Amino acid sequence: MIILYDESGKREKLFNEIMAPTGIEYRLLDHISKDLIEKTQPSSLIYYVNGMIKEEDKELFLQENRKFLLILMSEHEPEIEDKIRYTSEIVILDPKNIEETRKRLRQALSSHIISKLKIINGATTYLAKNGLYPGNTYYMNPELTNLFMSLLISDKINKESVLIVSRFNLKLEMPEILTDDNFIWVTDSMGGQRNRPVNLTFIIDTIAKRISENKAQIIFIDVFDLLIVYHSFYDVARAFEQVKSVALEKNAYLILVFGEGSMDHIQFGQITRYCLEWKPYTITDLEE
Repeated sequence: MIILYDESGKREKLFNEIMAPTGIEYRLLDHISKDLIEKTQPSSLIYYVNGMIKEEDKELFLQENRKFLLILMSEHEPEIEDKIRYTSEIVILDPKNIEETRKRLRQALSSHIISKLKIINGATTYLAKNGLYPGNTYYMNPELTNLFMSLLISDKINKESVLIVSRFNLKLEMPEILTDDNFIWVTDSMGGQRNRPVNLTFIIDTIAKRISENKAQIIFIDVFDLLIVYHSFYDVARAFEQVKSVALEKNAYLILVFGEGSMDHIQFGQITRYCLEWKPYTITDLEE
């Protein structure tokens, strides 16, 4: 069920006009509370913003274990804090164009990005502000590696929730963040704590095991281009699909690095299919 909240109680006709053709069961209310949410267990809460959001409603939106998708509906871009803006869908309501408003609402309700954000805290909001949401697979250009690593330099990130798999010895460069527990070095150079690229199955099984055991929630992997030097493209692609499946099941953040020049455009399209591109210009901190 969907709950649609309008404190004024004056837009019943308008909201019924928007919602009726969707065929979705909904309740239009002029009040909400934690008890009501727990009782009705809505899949989504559509909250009409007309001015300032009440403090008690903010607390409801920002409860750590939020089980509903929050959709803010407003006739103007709402003035809201980061923790709400980046953990909700925003739908601009145009009373003169109901069809366009309904289209925007359908897109918000069917979004597979914010709907997977079930835990609301400093870390998830910080990652969301920087374009990362759980339960999704992202791909990025190798040139953005340093930018991603700078994302981890934040008091919002629990370093024990991170797993970095790299062809570079990033642990040497970031000893305050990376240790033997959250870093896997894939290289053909000799020495301890190193994983040779020829051992594809071992590398993939190690990654998948850490994710499945909830030892890694933010996973960054930049060894694809190296592995296809030692194995066929399709063998490596199948191995990465295994990692994607486990990360999806655990609602983790999975970031994969692909050099487009290391494969043809058909292969690049195949490996990035169902992935979202992560391409930020900078890393921004969370406003408290």
